[in-house]
Amino acid sequence: MADHIYKPHEVPKGERWQYFKDYYLKTTIVIVLILFALISIIKTTMFSPKPDVSLLVAYATPVNTEVWEEASAGLQAMPLDLNGDGSVLLDINPLHLDPNMEKTNVEMYIAAQNKFMVSLSAAEYALQIVDDNLFETLSHEELIGTYAELPDAMGHKPEDIIKIPLKELSPFNAIEDFPEGLYMTLRPKNAMQIGNSKKKLANYERQVQALMIMMQQ
Repeated sequence: MADHIYKPHEVPKGERWQYFKDYYLKTTIVIVLILFALISIIKTTMFSPKPDVSLLVAYATPVNTEVWEEASAGLQAMPLDLNGDGSVLLDINPLHLDPNMEKTNVEMYIAAQNKFMVSLSAAEYALQIVDDNLFETLSHEELIGTYAELPDAMGHKPEDIIKIPLKELSPFNAIEDFPEGLYMTLRPKNAMQIGNSKKKLANYERQVQALMIMMQQ
């Protein structure tokens, strides 16, 4: 005769822990781990502080990483606490898209290209720093805004495209030997996939405000 399999409520008192280990311990551990992972994801996506300034940086010419470190420090010293949480949080996404990498390091080149295209498709960044080659790419995709997007055209015609040499903006103009040929651009509001989202609209307006601060400092 086969051994009798107890139902949970039938297990004698002294055998309940062993019964739990034999039949439920592994499942319980898996469930707990899944719950911890879910809690971590929720905390990261819903409760983590949002950046005040987000910058997509795409360029073909090599730029020393120290340049972006200096720029980050300079930005954090500026009055850019746009969400009022007491600190300046930055999201700088530098992508080196050197065409020569297609021959020397195909995997890295493809990975950088894919990351760039995903960022563009997701409309993650309103502020875009690019060189001439990438500027043409964004322009072809109609992802370069005009001064009509700004509350103050700063002496420009509203229909003029925004292509500001970085050396003319704070804090980049304070960096010694700053590389030539990099420009700040702004993605048009109608290309930001805002829809009816008040949060996305507010974030876009914060990025415009950040650009105005960099232009005025």
